[in-house]
Amino acid sequence: MWDQKGHNGVNMTESGKLELDRTKEGVKKYWDYGSKFYDTAPGNGGIEESQIWKELLSKTIGSSPKNILDVGSGTGIIAMYLTELGHSVTAVDFSEGMMDVARKKAREKGANIRFMEMNVENLNFEDETFDCVTARYVLWTMSHPEKAVKEWIRVVKPGGSVVIIDGKWITKGLLPLISSVNFHIYRFIKYGKNPFTYDYKKDINVSLPNPHGVDKEQVVEYVSKAGLADIAVTDLKRIRDIQRKQLPWYLKYANDHPIFMVHGIAVKNR
Repeated sequence: MWDQKGHNGVNMTESGKLELDRTKEGVKKYWDYGSKFYDTAPGNGGIEESQIWKELLSKTIGSSPKNILDVGSGTGIIAMYLTELGHSVTAVDFSEGMMDVARKKAREKGANIRFMEMNVENLNFEDETFDCVTARYVLWTMSHPEKAVKEWIRVVKPGGSVVIIDGKWITKGLLPLISSVNFHIYRFIKYGKNPFTYDYKKDINVSLPNPHGVDKEQVVEYVSKAGLADIAVTDLKRIRDIQRKQLPWYLKYANDHPIFMVHGIAVKNR
């Protein structure tokens, strides 16, 4: 396993000014602001939930140490789990705000993670660099999801895996809607998050194919067209059930959107 530690002995950071189009700048601005509150979502984290995530990742990726790229890493939740499982992890994202939070968490935990600010639809890595690519809650934010998936597969070695975790974020039904409103009020009162910044601006929404989340069938279509084989879909209701247990009654349905994991193997023609 490589050592990407910098002079502080903890983790390595690489950053630079990214050239982004108007849509990506809008998405970046949204998540830069949201980075201040992302890890405050009630029911997000906890010992039991962390154990389940690590079990799922270990079962899907395998237990032997691997060189893994975590795209759209955000505040580093999955990157941290992968490091704890013994893998070498490079975490990339184009939101400086999210990456700043991830770096701070890595320093506090002494996690050896390589952080790089990067457009995950246009990765600055050679072909077949990594054993595995993981992507949690990021595909739905992509302007060109088909291109993103092809990029992720491009940098994976033949026989390596791509793991995409995503969900559909539209709230349906009266009870979930009431709970969702309570959730935004809760975060405003407790953390000062603007309750009207829960969605992309209209001009950004119309530029994204999946502005409110993505269906598992759509993700399967993306990855199958891009060349993944042995595609499997895992429902992650178990995670939602664990999260719900930690919530007060008035928030129990605010985090009830369906989430899933799509996993496949990169098969490439020589």
